[in-house]
Amino acid sequence: RGAGREFDLHTIPQDDPATYRMMQEADTIGVFQIESRAQQATLPRMKPTTFYDLCIEVAIIRPGPIVGGMVHPYINRRHGREPVDYIHPSFEPVLKRTLGVPLFQEQVLQMAMIIADFTGSEAEELRRAISFNRSKERMNKVMAKLRAAMQKKEVDPEVQDRIEKSICSFALYGFPESHAISFALLAYVSVWLKVHRPAEFYTALLNNQPMGFYSPATLVK
Repeated sequence: RGAGREFDLHTIPQDDPATYRMMQEADTIGVFQIESRAQQATLPRMKPTTFYDLCIEVAIIRPGPIVGGMVHPYINRRHGREPVDYIHPSFEPVLKRTLGVPLFQEQVLQMAMIIADFTGSEAEELRRAISFNRSKERMNKVMAKLRAAMQKKEVDPEVQDRIEKSICSFALYGFPESHAISFALLAYVSVWLKVHRPAEFYTALLNNQPMGFYSPATLVK
């Protein structure tokens, strides 16, 4: 607070280079969503420079993408070390923003609607099946329907397997894009405060303990 020091969530400056530089250096202790060791290991490799980069960073370090083997392909494609692969040509409009990696729940539903002609209600059934509290019985039922539809359309068996693997990975923790955007906004604002208002940032953290990964002693150090 004080002259020129009052900000709220919507008046924090956007696209601040110093904020992204701190993320790229993994100096994120005390920051919502990107302070874990896994996130700190990924940030220097990802090198976020835009807000949508941060949305992907938040979403990609999750059980689903990790088990599904999506992290390394995304980073390699981001830095031009491997070509972008859309699994199936018809998925390009859906997967272009994530370099061919099915990262968000919305993308998985769109893929099912494209490759298996799922209706909106069938896609909703799939969404419920891959939600965190899904039942194995419901998941098996909807996957059987998906496989039958893909076979009817004569989708290549290898493509079918890759699609099924992507969807089953989401069953571990399907992350909606809308959640990633909301979380990324809070992470960005937190890092901005850590860069430009460190006294207020650390005071707020210490006044709200316990929270996060780190003890007050670690935060003070």
